Amino acid sequence: MFVLTNARLIPELTEGFDGAMADVVVNGSRIEALFPAGSRAFAGAETFDLAGKTLLPGMFDLHMHLYFSSSNFAAVALRSHNDYLFDSIAYAHEMLEQGYTTIRDCGNVYYIGIALRDAVNGGVLPGPRILASGMCLSPAAKGNDTFPNLYYEVNSPDEILAACRKEYAKGVDFIKYMGTGSVANLTGVPGALVSSRRELFALQEAVEALGTYAAVHCHGVEGIRLCVEAGIRTVEHASMIDGAAIDLILQKGGKSALVPTLTPVVQMHRGEDCGNMDPRVMAKIDEVYACSQNLVQAARAGVLTGWGTDVSMSFFKAHPGYEFGARREMGFTNLEMLRQATIESARIVGLENELGSIKAGKLADLVAIDGKPDEQIDVMFQKPFAVWKEGKLCKKGA
Repeated sequence: MFVLTNARLIPELTEGFDGAMADVVVNGSRIEALFPAGSRAFAGAETFDLAGKTLLPGMFDLHMHLYFSSSNFAAVALRSHNDYLFDSIAYAHEMLEQGYTTIRDCGNVYYIGIALRDAVNGGVLPGPRILASGMCLSPAAKGNDTFPNLYYEVNSPDEILAACRKEYAKGVDFIKYMGTGSVANLTGVPGALVSSRRELFALQEAVEALGTYAAVHCHGVEGIRLCVEAGIRTVEHASMIDGAAIDLILQKGGKSALVPTLTPVVQMHRGEDCGNMDPRVMAKIDEVYACSQNLVQAARAGVLTGWGTDVSMSFFKAHPGYEFGARREMGFTNLEMLRQATIESARIVGLENELGSIKAGKLADLVAIDGKPDEQIDVMFQKPFAVWKEGKLCKKGA
């Protein structure tokens, strides 16, 4: 057992405790209790004095690719199987260092995400909690050859069913599918529909039968609407969402959640660290950027909105917290962003009873921040002071 004393809490991310300052008792892997700061002694217990630092729940990244070592896609495509494995290990470590205790690997080569998930779960390697898909299921589409070994092409409802069964047998936690064109695929058209109504409904039928869910890549609004009609759980990126699509999500009972990924959108729009980026990718970004402000409208209308970064390890490592700045640029408030990175993302993946807020009984995934991110989000642009995953200290500053 240990106690985090003098922790500053954010009420919107805390359950069952009303104070602004607390002593947080951790017993084993879980939060045992929260007490008003200084209200009692903890004889014999190890204590960490946070001295007013803000304590957040462990954060989620629901859309990243562990093997994306750099934004030079041609160079990434030439790396070996072993390189991909060690790149993924390094990226997982960096995620944990930045306070992301749960991540969702939305497509990886050679099923490396599954192997790494199992290694972390088995205690072989340290790392965040990994929810892993396998290959990206996709209709034959422009630019799929940009990422060799990543796409599993399926071109009919029957092929989708067979592929979902095969992926599930490999041990995936969810199915990743491409519904519209991609920014990153060199000749892809982001807004273009590459799937069909029949295929998306077949995908949803297949994942329901397997007891899992689908995360569907969709920039274009037509694809977003079809996903919502089919009951797809997570619409990835959702960059070109409009008012009609927002209304449809609400009419369908909010079964579909959005996982925006604004880091690459804002990064490329600004031209930051894009020296190795193919001009064909850069040329597509302004249209996506212009539409992305509608994501704020969707969240404020009541559409469940999660957190994703979808950026290379090299950029993520060089620019901690960039997604917070990108979402601020679109108009999200500090508290909206903090909730998206924690409790809202936990709800999307069905882990809200264990993670996403600071509450007695939940897993002790905790992040200590030097500053007040609810008041000044810029404090998220540096690595956290300390990170705990299930009560184990993973990272601590000086």
